[in-house]
Amino acid sequence: MSDIIDVRISPTLHPGITGEIADYDDYTRPLLGATETAVDEAFKALQSIHDAKAGAEKNPTWNDAARLVATDSHATKVMSKVYGSWSRTVDTLDANITKLEGELNAPVEQRATASMASEIRSYFRSLDPGPRMNALRQAIEAGDDTTVTAVLGGRPYLSGLEPDLHAEFLHDWHNAQRPVDAKKLRAMKAAAEMLNNRYKLLTKAVTEAVGDIKVYEPSKVDGRPVLFKTITPAQVRKQVKESNEAFAIPV
Repeated sequence: MSDIIDVRISPTLHPGITGEIADYDDYTRPLLGATETAVDEAFKALQSIHDAKAGAEKNPTWNDAARLVATDSHATKVMSKVYGSWSRTVDTLDANITKLEGELNAPVEQRATASMASEIRSYFRSLDPGPRMNALRQAIEAGDDTTVTAVLGGRPYLSGLEPDLHAEFLHDWHNAQRPVDAKKLRAMKAAAEMLNNRYKLLTKAVTEAVGDIKVYEPSKVDGRPVLFKTITPAQVRKQVKESNEAFAIPV
């Protein structure tokens, strides 16, 4: 986790969250570089919004509405780049996931001779479902490519397997034979899920950083200030537009 701490921003959006992925290591880090960059850029953009708001508060010539619009304009500008980068990163991860999943679910070519492969499939077809699955799992764990490719290299029914179970064992075999690629796939899926989940948190953090104008009125009961309404940047802009229309010169 990064040493950068900013209490104005949720820890779930701090740089370094990519390192929390279980399969993040030297093998998967190159694939997650864009994810780290997207999170880092978002964090810095949020910091700049908070800084802009603090700066606006110091401007004696602005009222609350002017400060709010100025902060919101800055947020729109900096987040436009961040949202674009965030979206492209997710799209790239999804494309790489699809490609690698295709490789890890690709058909296998049987290693045994045709007659031997036929005998192996016949043997598996003769087993009850439980022993059949156990025998295939043991062959996968042992790296017995002759047995596994004979069973998985033919039609599922030739070995007594249902299509979905055949596909599951095929995936397990590829994972066992290509553990690094399997780890990369898990890491990319975790990164894509993380970015998708944190997107809503990011947009919420931007809204909170920009803020709004809170209007209070005295309570009719005891005179204490009670929140009457909030004014958003969009509402301020609408009021400004309506005000400017009064100054329009008829053509």
